[in-house]
Amino acid sequence: MTSVLPDRGAGPDMFAPRSPAAGAYGILGLCAEELRARGLAYSAAAVTYRDPSSSGRHRALASSGYDARVLEFLLDDFVADRNLFGIIREASGVPVFWQDVPRFEQVEMVTDVLRPSGYAEGASVALGFSGREVTGLLHMSFADSGVVDRVREVVAASSAACSRVVGDQVALDGVHLSPREIQVLQLVARGAGNVEIAEKLFVSRRTVATHLENIFVKTGTNSRVQAAVRAAKWGLIES
Repeated sequence: MTSVLPDRGAGPDMFAPRSPAAGAYGILGLCAEELRARGLAYSAAAVTYRDPSSSGRHRALASSGYDARVLEFLLDDFVADRNLFGIIREASGVPVFWQDVPRFEQVEMVTDVLRPSGYAEGASVALGFSGREVTGLLHMSFADSGVVDRVREVVAASSAACSRVVGDQVALDGVHLSPREIQVLQLVARGAGNVEIAEKLFVSRRTVATHLENIFVKTGTNSRVQAAVRAAKWGLIES
């Protein structure tokens, strides 16, 4: 599917750091921009991801408009609701709006949480999977109940973009670079060779080579450029 979100083009610096969280906020901003161009707006939106270190609890990667109570509900109660969460999972990346779920407006999460917070319609999308586990979610809420047909395409395009940054966050959770390895990557990103890195860090060239071997394994790359680009994309190093 061709994205309907505005295309800002590539930045001038291939190593410019952009963490998954920054990427998620950027996508939500582009989504809001596209909706405004259509005379529409979302009231709130959030991108969440599954944290494997907390028994599968979701954490917010980006959130705009939701108050603390609603966001906490989306991170905990929503994920724990087997019936609703099962519908989102089975939709496999297709946005599910309130109107798509029979009698959804009668469930407690709507009557007790969402409607009192000013929302009349909303959508949730599974952003990725690890086996049967949903690794991320995009939630979007609207004050107008009659917007579904006009926003469905934008929500779908936003979810496709969000799935990539959630994938980056999940991958980042599995990467544990040491402070010294990050220093080495920083110098690699600036174009330094092994000799220069060794001199700047007061270590041997063999030690630099060992650090690079470890970095390649941890980042799933096989070259200096790939490792530096990936680390910058994850926000692990500064430009």
